[in-house]
Amino acid sequence: MKLPICQFCAKTKILCPRDLKRLEEGEISELDVDLSHDLLELAEKYPELDKLEFVKASRYAKLTILLVRGLKQVSREVLIRVSRALERKGYGKVRFVEFSKNAGDVVVQVLSPCRVIGVDVLWLPDGSTEYTVRVKRRDARRLPLKKGEVEKLLEELLGKPVRIVFV
Repeated sequence: MKLPICQFCAKTKILCPRDLKRLEEGEISELDVDLSHDLLELAEKYPELDKLEFVKASRYAKLTILLVRGLKQVSREVLIRVSRALERKGYGKVRFVEFSKNAGDVVVQVLSPCRVIGVDVLWLPDGSTEYTVRVKRRDARRLPLKKGEVEKLLEELLGKPVRIVFV
């Protein structure tokens, strides 16, 4: 399994100088380090996890999102067992999301089971951009978190401000 930190650091939870520098610069977080350690332990029990590449984790309230590559190569049953094991370790509700450079794909997976009508890029006069996510009004109650919390979570994952609009 590929991790955001080196294998030795993940096993021991003691960071080498390179990974410590990345942590201080904000490239990785404490959550990434903790999850790397736990996922490495779970990979011994579920060898199918070796096909995954763990990119980044984000947590808001009681929801933890794991951005991974190669999600389709691992069976759904194994992912459910791993997410339940992580939930028992205190990470709250855990959801695996396939990493993609396309913001729309990430948004659809995070907001599931809500139906996303569209994800647009809004160009602001100062030259910055933000995402506008359109969701059906009747799906508002099906969001995984409150509207403001989901916007902050998506902003952390995508690196740009996100606004959810109900239509």
